[in-house]
Amino acid sequence: MSINNFQFRLKTFILFTIFLLIEGFFYYYSHKLSNFCFVELTFTNNCKNVYSIFNNSKTGFNPYIWNENRIVEIIQTLFLLFTIIVFINIIKSFRKKISDNLFIYILYLYFICILYFFFEEISWGQHIFKWQSSSFFLINNNQGETNIHNISNLFDQLPRGLLFIWCAFPFIIQKFIKIITKKEIYSKFVLPQKKLIYLSLILIIFFLPDFIVDKMNLHPGHGIDTIGINKSDIYDFITFQFIRLSEYQELIFTFYLFNHALFFRKIIDFRTQIKFNDL
Repeated sequence: MSINNFQFRLKTFILFTIFLLIEGFFYYYSHKLSNFCFVELTFTNNCKNVYSIFNNSKTGFNPYIWNENRIVEIIQTLFLLFTIIVFINIIKSFRKKISDNLFIYILYLYFICILYFFFEEISWGQHIFKWQSSSFFLINNNQGETNIHNISNLFDQLPRGLLFIWCAFPFIIQKFIKIITKKEIYSKFVLPQKKLIYLSLILIIFFLPDFIVDKMNLHPGHGIDTIGINKSDIYDFITFQFIRLSEYQELIFTFYLFNHALFFRKIIDFRTQIKFNDL
């Protein structure tokens, strides 16, 4: 899969995102839309026309898409698996082309982090082999699974925050790296291809509204449900909370890591055509 295919991958990802948003909207708000009379343009329990496409008992998130081991999480896992495969190929070849030992150690550390992300996503194989969690994880893990990130926010939010910075602001990190070292391989590793910024932009778009509303404590909370659209529903809409936002953000993370790996492999493969400084 070459760099030339990035446009196709990006368009496919955007189309899938549009599908998730449309499906998520109609699933999340189905119970409200079931009370909407399209002729009178009002919400009521006594609508003359009943629209079977909406279900009064349906709300929340589609379990077939957003639950554990369902569509979105399976795609995340596949992206991580593909990323690992690409990086194995990188590691096999970079020793012959890069003599900077510090960079080699950094690359190994990065690869270990991706492996950690992958195995945490599949609960170290539990999602595949269906074993019973030990008593330690049943007691301490909030989902009763064999993983670390569901034990404490420290193991969840800290890695997630670092990953967000890495995926959302590579152009800023790259400028900082260029100040520290003149060796181009470091800056190329951070941002091997400027097209990755498109993915950074998507991530920021799906992060900022919820972040601002949360930090400014604007959301009124989910109190008594109403027949029509209320303030909580509006805030859920503008912050993309009608989909499982955290899961979608993880999908962007994994898609970014996969494309980053492909772009960096291209640089390593054509090392002789790219003159890095003092490799």
